[in-house]
Amino acid sequence: MTIAHWKRLMAVLMWCGLAFILVGISLIIFTDLRTEGVHGVRIIALIIGAGLLLLIPSKLFITLLLMMHNDQHKHRNSVDR
Repeated sequence: MTIAHWKRLMAVLMWCGLAFILVGISLIIFTDLRTEGVHGVRIIALIIGAGLLLLIPSKLFITLLLMMHNDQHKHRNSVDR
């Protein structure tokens, strides 16, 4: 896979993770699921946790891309001088 494909995949993962987190928060705010005891809290926690797990790889990949871009920029500046 090329870097463009990886970027697109990580963007999709990031948006899906954010959607899961928003669904979990909306379940807390707009439903009575949290008052059903441990079962309701477990469902909400699993949804929010799945969203966070989807966000982690995309954030790491974006950080690595920015570091790679910074190294290439420094290398170009040192060659130009």
